Amino acid sequence: MRIVFRGNFQRDLPPDVPPWSTESHLAASLELLGHEVVRNHEQTDDWAFTLRQAENADLFVWTSTWDYATAWPKAEAFRSIRYLSDRTPTVAVHLDVFWRLTREWQIRENAMFRCRWVFTADGDSDHLWEKEGIDHHWMPPGIFEPDAVDGTPRDEFRSDVAFVGSWQRYAHPEHWPQRRAMLERLTDRYRRGDRVRFWPRDGEPAVRGQALNDLYASVKVAVGDSCVTHPGARNYWSDRVPETIGRGAFLVHPAIPGLVEMLPEGMGVAYFPPGDLDAMVDTVDWWLAHDDEREEARRKGQAFVREHHSYTARMRQVLETVEAAGAWR
Repeated sequence: MRIVFRGNFQRDLPPDVPPWSTESHLAASLELLGHEVVRNHEQTDDWAFTLRQAENADLFVWTSTWDYATAWPKAEAFRSIRYLSDRTPTVAVHLDVFWRLTREWQIRENAMFRCRWVFTADGDSDHLWEKEGIDHHWMPPGIFEPDAVDGTPRDEFRSDVAFVGSWQRYAHPEHWPQRRAMLERLTDRYRRGDRVRFWPRDGEPAVRGQALNDLYASVKVAVGDSCVTHPGARNYWSDRVPETIGRGAFLVHPAIPGLVEMLPEGMGVAYFPPGDLDAMVDTVDWWLAHDDEREEARRKGQAFVREHHSYTARMRQVLETVEAAGAWR
């Protein structure tokens, strides 16, 4: 199958740095499934170029950032995606949650959401997607399959506890007080002897690629967090969850109902009630003190995520959904 994929493929990275964007991993995962992927770079390839390539493709996939997708007039953008969807099956894929956050306006302004099928990691908003006339499918985040391997411990990363992600500031001010309280409690509990470390270091770029695997191999417990958009949310969590477990870490994370169902306790992860910081440190302490149990759970979780929650599996889900709708009959 020939697939045209429009997104940010990070062509400006140094030659020795592998691309790490979502669309780069999704495109490579489609290739692992045996398909030809033609990459269109959203920052440099104009829409007319993409249309010419996608009109004769078997599938068009789009992962967009709003500033590029809204760079041309809305009416023209919407007209173009409708034109293409009449000729080629069109799919939008995105890992972010949009409803109930300040970015919600993008759903109505970003032409990506007018693809025939829309897949996002937000599994709590079916009625809202339906109200907008969007054929939405829940696609939880995953990990690029080749990244789901153990790293090598390195002294520069060693600590008992680590948090990897936005810790100096957070993109969602609605959730920042909760994130800040969690980080302050971790600091208070584990600061002696430099037992806890937050990554990336202040002023440094995010830790990615093999270095991230090495970081996780150098710590006993990683603590995670996800944005909770509203009370009762049960089916959204950060891609840090599969990224952390898949790369070989043991994760302590707030209990999100859909996540607990997908990754049961002990499958590379332990849970605590959201907002219960006493329970968080008690959970971390227990797993720090039980090396054998932690190692067994870590290995089980990594193998499970690699098999069931890779982007290879996620892209297979996308293709099966499109096929089931009769797009290629």
